[in-house]
Amino acid sequence: MSLHDQPVAEPVRTGGLRKGTIGVFGMAFMVIAATAPLTAMASNMSLSLGLGVGAGSVGLLVLTGALLAVFAVGYVVLTRYVTNAGAYYAFIGFGLGRSSGAAAAFIATLAYNLAAGGMIVATGYFLDITVTSYLDVDLPWYAYGAVALVITFFLGLRGVELAQRVTTVISVAQFGIILLLGLAIVVQRPGGWSLSVLSPGEMFGGNVAMTLVFCLLCFGGFEAAAVYGEEAHAPRRAIKIATYLGLGLLLVAFVFSTWSLAAAFADVRTVAAEDPGSLIFRTADLYLGDWSGPLFSALVAFSFLAAAVAFHNISTRYLFSLGRAGLLPGFLARVHHRHGTPYLSTYAQTVFTLVMLVPFAASGLDPIMHLFPAASGITSLSMLALMLGCCASVIAAAFRGKVTERWWETVLAPGIAGIGVLVTMGIVVVNYQALTGSDSIVVAFMPVIPVLAALYGVLVSRRKGEVSLDDVAGG
Repeated sequence: MSLHDQPVAEPVRTGGLRKGTIGVFGMAFMVIAATAPLTAMASNMSLSLGLGVGAGSVGLLVLTGALLAVFAVGYVVLTRYVTNAGAYYAFIGFGLGRSSGAAAAFIATLAYNLAAGGMIVATGYFLDITVTSYLDVDLPWYAYGAVALVITFFLGLRGVELAQRVTTVISVAQFGIILLLGLAIVVQRPGGWSLSVLSPGEMFGGNVAMTLVFCLLCFGGFEAAAVYGEEAHAPRRAIKIATYLGLGLLLVAFVFSTWSLAAAFADVRTVAAEDPGSLIFRTADLYLGDWSGPLFSALVAFSFLAAAVAFHNISTRYLFSLGRAGLLPGFLARVHHRHGTPYLSTYAQTVFTLVMLVPFAASGLDPIMHLFPAASGITSLSMLALMLGCCASVIAAAFRGKVTERWWETVLAPGIAGIGVLVTMGIVVVNYQALTGSDSIVVAFMPVIPVLAALYGVLVSRRKGEVSLDDVAGG
């Protein structure tokens, strides 16, 4: 069916998304798609290997995975009481009240919309590099970005049933190439693999702060499973399994691939520090041959496309939830009569992305140097703030008697995770410009934007006093 065949003239206004359109594996791979594993390896972990703690990054990844597993304990508790396409904001509203939930809602909506736009930019940028390098075609990056945006819009309109298939294929391809490279290193340099990467001396022998932040940011999009709860089969069970499955697959992929890069060189820190951005490509050329370069380059671009699709879907569900709760215009809660998707929110998110892209396309500025750092920085800081709010919400709900699970699930685990997230937030704020890779004064003040979004959310919530906590928190 072509895009022109999609009936968009007869939607019905309803508060419900189409049920039963996504299962456990689909939810898990939407989580994976949002993290874009191959691009995280080409950026975050390569930087950690070169400028952080070097090979000890493997051990810190394991610690990060453990922290997120502890966080997931309290997170899963909330999924038993709240099912809402707004996920984090609904969870935070459940334990901390309407104003806090609304503040979280606007932080999340801003962050995910910026992330979706940023991933479209990155897709266009890296597709341009790939096509220009290997074909006799020279088009501007925004031409490829426009194609990526059309694809994202179409998949958003059709719903997660189709989107999950596309993102699953791309995610499996990423896992496949990571596994292939790792196996090549095992065969050609078996002596490079050492358990010393898990030793305290390696893990804490460099810029630990930078590595911890990059490790945690590799798992961005961790919320995605709960976002699709309203559309899932047996949502509470599906969210729990998909959350842990997604985390487990990502942890295995990141640990294996980072360990592979560390094993590939006698001194990976020195090699990576020369040019972190090209580390994974240089490693592939060395162990797989020149043929792997075009494949890796194309997969990086398509991994950004999968992330764009994932973040677009998350964004539209937040817009839908806010429209349904009366915190944004109600038309955003309109659902397509055939596909059961928040189709007007899909249009709104696409327009938001265009507003982001057009000025950069018109100005000729480098989108990766100027737009992408700002978008990724805000998204990262916002995600940490939302995780912290979620931890506080579980504890508050426990003390108010709203949840009845064991104390280690509702107090101890969220408390430990909250402390870890709070420390990481402090590191991000202090090192914000270094972590975004930009020395722009505009980028330096970007962390203020989520704060302003939160304040706006509180004001809207108080002005819309008739909106009940059940509406905000998903009942």
